[in-house]
Amino acid sequence: MAYRARAPMRSPIGSMLTIGLLVAACSRPGVRSQGDGAAVKAVNAARVLDQEGVQSFRDGRYADAISYFQAAYASGGPSSELWNVARSKERMDDAEGASESIDAYLALKDLSPPDRAEAQHEAQALRERPSTVTVLTAPAGATVTVDGKSVPGTTPLSLDVRAGAHALIVRREGYAPETRALQARFGRAVIVTLDLARSDK
Repeated sequence: MAYRARAPMRSPIGSMLTIGLLVAACSRPGVRSQGDGAAVKAVNAARVLDQEGVQSFRDGRYADAISYFQAAYASGGPSSELWNVARSKERMDDAEGASESIDAYLALKDLSPPDRAEAQHEAQALRERPSTVTVLTAPAGATVTVDGKSVPGTTPLSLDVRAGAHALIVRREGYAPETRALQARFGRAVIVTLDLARSDK
């Protein structure tokens, strides 16, 4: 997921990129009614905010970068500010937040076909991240089946699963089998801890 630097990274005011920012600013509610002077001020503010966001991103201060990019967009910055918010959230290991920001970005109408395709690809990649499932049992030494397939080894153990719903069955001789439904999302770790009960048989 590449960071996108757009108009706020550049000057001077007279460039075509600045004109694009001016158009974006003028189309925002509350700016159009104030006239071109307010729009130019919004453009300048968006540029400064974006530059601060870029520097924060480079410094690894991703929470600050998000604040700057969001403020830049609110001041009339381009749609790529939302992409940069998503990029920052991904760096913070906030896959859910990154996905939400990409969805907001994709909801915009001014994206180029390549930008839209890239964002759609990234959104799918975030949703399809595999998760690691760790199964712990007391006592240890149980076998695990996921979606009808046996997992090598015995508990405690970890395995990778694709995103989505899964059915997990844990068995150990002398104990009642345990069944759990689990949901893997955005590559998040799933921890299953079970106290096995003695079987009556």
